[in-house]
Amino acid sequence: MPNRSSGSSPTPADPGAAPAPEGVSRRTMLRGASLLGVGVGFGLPGLLTACGAAADDASGSTDGGTLTLAIDSTSAVSDPAFYTSLGDWMAVDCICRGLTFISFESNEPTPDLAEKWTVSDDRLTYTFTLRQGVTFHDGTTLTSADVLASLGRQFDPDDKTLPKGGTRPLAGLGTNVASLTAPDDLTVTMVLKKPDRTVLGQLSDIGGRIISKAALDKYGADIGKHLVGTGPFAFDSATSGQSITLKAFDGFRLGKPPVDRLVLRQVQDPSAIVSSLLSGDVSATQFAPYSAVAQLRGDSSVKVYDTSHNADAIMMIDARRIPELKVRKAINLAIDRKAILSKAFYGIGAEPKGYAIPPAQSGYDATLADLSTQDVARAKRLVEEAGAKGRTLRLMAASDSWHPKAAQIIAQNLEDVGFKVVTTSVDPATYFGRLLDGSDDYHDLMIWERNTYVPDPDDMVGAMASPTGIYGTKLSGMDTLKDAASLADELYTAKNLTDTKKRTVAYTKIQRRWAEEYMVLSMLACFSNLVVSGNDVKGMNTEALANHRCYMDKASV
Repeated sequence: MPNRSSGSSPTPADPGAAPAPEGVSRRTMLRGASLLGVGVGFGLPGLLTACGAAADDASGSTDGGTLTLAIDSTSAVSDPAFYTSLGDWMAVDCICRGLTFISFESNEPTPDLAEKWTVSDDRLTYTFTLRQGVTFHDGTTLTSADVLASLGRQFDPDDKTLPKGGTRPLAGLGTNVASLTAPDDLTVTMVLKKPDRTVLGQLSDIGGRIISKAALDKYGADIGKHLVGTGPFAFDSATSGQSITLKAFDGFRLGKPPVDRLVLRQVQDPSAIVSSLLSGDVSATQFAPYSAVAQLRGDSSVKVYDTSHNADAIMMIDARRIPELKVRKAINLAIDRKAILSKAFYGIGAEPKGYAIPPAQSGYDATLADLSTQDVARAKRLVEEAGAKGRTLRLMAASDSWHPKAAQIIAQNLEDVGFKVVTTSVDPATYFGRLLDGSDDYHDLMIWERNTYVPDPDDMVGAMASPTGIYGTKLSGMDTLKDAASLADELYTAKNLTDTKKRTVAYTKIQRRWAEEYMVLSMLACFSNLVVSGNDVKGMNTEALANHRCYMDKASV
């Protein structure tokens, strides 16, 4: 990120430029809904693809043609302020661009619609200079009015262009914005109430995408059915439950994409994902089932990519249901992570040696490995000491992907140390709602995952260890535990440290305290979504694809 101690902080030239050293390392992505600035998605098997991050000197094939991506689902509503499905948000990624951009090949925010920015000495005022002559798909030209309208609807829950139930992923950022103004047509000034080092990263997320104000004025709350941005693809048509069709935009500022048409097709059956890849009906996906990895690697018609481990497989422990720390620690010590990696992820992952920060992000510290190490003997002792032998624990998991196998392994692990376990498998479309319901019969233990939309420790630890966020309140009840509120101050300090080594030390200290004093989140694995494409697909940014980001500028078939 820019050096915020400077009154004028120049940034790299553009997305695709050589990454700056020490890049900042997220919804991340949650499954279910987007809350508190966290991007989230239903746990349905699905498919998506992405191309490389755009560069000003981008060049590639001009053969055109159609690139077909399988997605989890579509409601035919694509709105940066309203989550419905991963597929719908992937369309947003292709249609709209933001002030900043993170390629995932580097975790450093770089300029996009803003050609540069400065940060005041007190780190409260961000001044963005917009690019001149950037054209929206409706023919209008980008100005500061478009930025104010797009970000304003994220910050203001009463904005008239918000659809009913709008999830506003940048709502959390908005609570810290004192003012958002436009001194002129090409300048936007954002003043914060208190410093936040993660602002530039957050503006690269789905919620930071800029929409044509003319389109917002015309369509209002129905903008998700008529989305207009400046991205490489323009909206063409969409049918709920079937597909979204986009067409290449001739006026994209980095050049027309190599393909003429992009089709995002709903595919929800794992076997259909595999057969569609092998037949060529689907061009690429990051949702191929882990169980098919050997088959796919053995078939010359497709390519399986190795991508960085940037997501967390987790099990949340509700402290309101399991109030004894010794019991929560015993549960964590009982888990066989090696078995989960082997049998649930088929080797596509790594042990969580850095606790909640995955290896692909800055702040990763393997000295935390002991927090996720199996110790059956110690677990049994803690169960005995707590008088919990024979206690019944209820375990809930979604019915898709790796979750059922992990639940099976964990249930056996817990029974081996003296618990009785009752499990339930939940349809992914309804799982998130049950996680939010603290009265649910199976709220003791909940298997879930957190993917990365903004690759920064604050998006992992900052979100999950927050005593005021969704994890610390509705999911784990950590906010009811003694002194948990003090974690908020520690997290705020850590995210705003500018020295990378000091920031890592701070997050390491927070994570150790979080685990040793509370143990409301047990890490199962760090993993990567399985990226597969046909051999004729070129130019994909597979690191972005593995994180559910859909950058289609260079993809070709």
